[in-house]
Amino acid sequence: MPLLRSDYPVTDFTPRCATGQQSQTWGISLWIPYHGTGAPFSDPYTMRSCFAPAFRLGWDAANQGIDHALLRKTVDDFRRVEKCLLGDFYPLTAYSLAEDVWLVWQFDRPEQGEGMIQAFRRHNSSPESARFKLRGLEAKGSYAVANLDDAATRLEITGNDLMDKGLRVDIPTQAGSALFTYRKLK
Repeated sequence: MPLLRSDYPVTDFTPRCATGQQSQTWGISLWIPYHGTGAPFSDPYTMRSCFAPAFRLGWDAANQGIDHALLRKTVDDFRRVEKCLLGDFYPLTAYSLAEDVWLVWQFDRPEQGEGMIQAFRRHNSSPESARFKLRGLEAKGSYAVANLDDAATRLEITGNDLMDKGLRVDIPTQAGSALFTYRKLK
């Protein structure tokens, strides 16, 4: 099992680091469910780009200026989605290294009726919002969808609507990310 899936540098804090990590997740998750990487402590976009089943976050513990709130938020986000990272993987956009696109995927745990969506709006992507059709859901089921960046955004949507109309994702900043969870309601 690849606990360090590549020798691609994670110490490069340029957009190239995030793009490379996203692209590795998109590709390797199709074939190998358990893999890992480390993440530099930088911004949420870059750190989320490194989320993997074996995720480790690195920072300089001697740095007195570290943003502890950001560190806690990143770890909390990862803890909320980590069990989903071993679920069924569905790419929701085409693979690309281009900086003017979105890269989006879904991990689904059908037996548990839950999953997550990660969306990345890259540095030169112009649309601020897009819809992505989810996969693997029960069409007649209802799902509670939560945006981990906006506690007020809690939706109840049918599986049919999520798969046919898609989930609307808004990312107002270029080089931004969104993280959603969903759970099938009984």
